Amino acid sequence: MSKLTKPFRGVRDGEIYPTDFAVGDECPPELEAGARALGALSEGKSSAGSESDEKPVLIAKLEAAGIPFDKRWGAEKLAAALAEGKKD
Repeated sequence: MSKLTKPFRGVRDGEIYPTDFAVGDECPPELEAGARALGALSEGKSSAGSESDEKPVLIAKLEAAGIPFDKRWGAEKLAAALAEGKKD
């Protein structure tokens, strides 16, 4: 389980009421996707790469190459745009 970097509220599997989690608490696996989407999850033990670390690098590469992109795109779409732009 990864640790939370922001306060987070979620409903654990099998429960009907939400639980308030504090900064530093372990995030239950069933709530990791929601916590990650809100930016409340550290990426310590998670198998997914940290998109927040990768995204600025990809944006800089796209800008340097003059490839059009949208800053709202995720790291995966930015990487695809960079790969497609390098083909041309």
